[in-house]
Amino acid sequence: MRIILTADLHYDFERDRPAVEALAADVCRQEADVLVVAGDTFALDLGLFIRCLRLFEPFAGPKLLVAGNHDLWTTSGDSFDLYDRILPEAASACGFHDLDAGEHLIDDVAFVGTIGWYDYSFRDQAIGVPMRFYEHKVAPGYALQHLELTHLVADATDIPPRAFAARSSWMDGKMIRWNLDDPSFTQITLDRLAAQLAAVGPHARAIVAVTHHIPFAGMLRRKSDPSWAFGNAFMGSVGLGEVLLRHPKVSHAVCGHSHTRDRLRVGHVEARNVGCTYRRKRYDVVEV
Repeated sequence: MRIILTADLHYDFERDRPAVEALAADVCRQEADVLVVAGDTFALDLGLFIRCLRLFEPFAGPKLLVAGNHDLWTTSGDSFDLYDRILPEAASACGFHDLDAGEHLIDDVAFVGTIGWYDYSFRDQAIGVPMRFYEHKVAPGYALQHLELTHLVADATDIPPRAFAARSSWMDGKMIRWNLDDPSFTQITLDRLAAQLAAVGPHARAIVAVTHHIPFAGMLRRKSDPSWAFGNAFMGSVGLGEVLLRHPKVSHAVCGHSHTRDRLRVGHVEARNVGCTYRRKRYDVVEV
């Protein structure tokens, strides 16, 4: 089975839409059996999600996707409703199956998937940032610059000086709206993924797992910059990889999110990050 993989199309960036449209046209010319899109297709405007997916209408085979964190951004709605109802329905209307809504078996190859999320299990302990900053999605240096956040650094005795150099914030803190904390939503995605794997295991020759967030710490990009190290906490979850490694038929794990192309073997799993950036769009092809 020949599978085309892409991710992080970010069709909401008007300047980059020609690159997405060129990629879609190229994908639709390929002789492939299945198309997979691993999240971050748009942000805020559902019409852009639909417009982007319709670019792939000429692709003849099954089309599968998962949402990304940007796909759940909203200024007035409910992010969980986007994840659980609105996006799966919109995807279906465009000929795509949202794997977060359920597994998909094609011949003897099963596709399972979830957006995944982050529970701070990828945080870098060396920079010494206390947990409250991850929960608020702002690094200590950023909190110092914003009056409404100075309560986070009111008692700085537990923050190493190096951590104050981190001035980043994670935009999900402003754009995700739901009555959940990150570890709780992460667990929802892990439970759904585990249930899908249990359902398809007896029937599949091989299983391809699709997540937006990163499942293995070895796929993180490391830098000495403490702001970068702070951001790695929001790249994914150790639990995603643990769920996949418990199932021996999982042959491939596909993700996006970090915009960094990567290929890594972890146990029996070949893990791939497609590596689209905001400006440069690409796809991979795998044979299963």
